[in-house]
Amino acid sequence: MRTGWSDRIRELADREYVNPARKQGSNIRIRVGDMQRKLKAQGFPPGYTNQILTSLESDKFWADRGLEMDTPPGQPRRHETVLVFHFKENVERFGKTGTDPLLELAGILKGAIREGADAFVRELRRDRAASR
Repeated sequence: MRTGWSDRIRELADREYVNPARKQGSNIRIRVGDMQRKLKAQGFPPGYTNQILTSLESDKFWADRGLEMDTPPGQPRRHETVLVFHFKENVERFGKTGTDPLLELAGILKGAIREGADAFVRELRRDRAASR
């Protein structure tokens, strides 16, 4: 079965952008001009930036891969246009900040323990001074 250009665009985006970003745990930035240059080697017609953008803006691309699109749809159809995506699992797992909530909690607890230890030592010193 012959695949269409839209499928090839999504496959290239998977291979070149999505899979490496998933391994690194980073966001995905796809510059249309870079995609067009890579597709040209496969025989993609020049000047079809609209098809590249339409294929990547489609939820058929990002929803199936567990991505959310940060760039609003309908961007200018130029080589300089950059589409940005992030993995939904990172937002669900780490919240909007992108940091692990357990690490944030560890920082909070570290401060609370330090303050608690200081308060405990002050209390011991007060008790010792009062007993003299």
